Amino acid sequence: MTSPPEAILPIEIFDYRKRAKSGTIRINLKRHFAIVLLFMACLSGCFGWQDDVMLHGVAFQKAKVDEHGFVIGRIAEDSTVAGRPCAKGWLHLHPNGIPAGFTAAKDFTLGRFTIPAGTWVFQNSDGVITVCAFPRDVEIQGHLCRGGMGGSEGVQAAFYPSGALKQFFVREPDRIDGILCETKLFKPGIELYEDGHLRSAILAEDCTVDGHPFHKGDPIRLTPTGHLAT
Repeated sequence: MTSPPEAILPIEIFDYRKRAKSGTIRINLKRHFAIVLLFMACLSGCFGWQDDVMLHGVAFQKAKVDEHGFVIGRIAEDSTVAGRPCAKGWLHLHPNGIPAGFTAAKDFTLGRFTIPAGTWVFQNSDGVITVCAFPRDVEIQGHLCRGGMGGSEGVQAAFYPSGALKQFFVREPDRIDGILCETKLFKPGIELYEDGHLRSAILAEDCTVDGHPFHKGDPIRLTPTGHLAT
């Protein structure tokens, strides 16, 4: 379970330190095979895994603590950890015991949206959710965010600390502030300002902005007031 560029750098397997600080995400498919091989190696114990260990009050079937105190492990049953409903399976903790990455065991509601069961959730050491990989397409603040299978390696949506949607992917073009936007594999998703106005996107049609012509497929970046960013 790895991170996209500008979000996390892998430490042996996962490193949630930078993922928790960043809201920039992109579809990441290139590392799947490497991750599978790492999982196989890890499960064989070559990275010093411990069986049936209690860490931060959580009973792990198998777990590893890195040199910075981050915990990577598996739990045998659904558990509530620091107020989060964590499903059995992979669970990752910050050094202070706050979940860094987990699968939601059930739907739970934040201030601005509901996270459905089966979502892989990333959060920072303060417990603020920064990125979600939804198990299906989910409407968030008026936008149909793309989801799907894949856990932490699936299609992701990023959020501001306030819970406002920051970046996301779509299956069909989405019109925002009068501009029709689309997303592509291996390209950044649609990015919004915290107030919901468009910040950057790939154009889904030819258009003119501030008197400048653009073509379908061109990237565009706007200022908070809706003008072209220089």
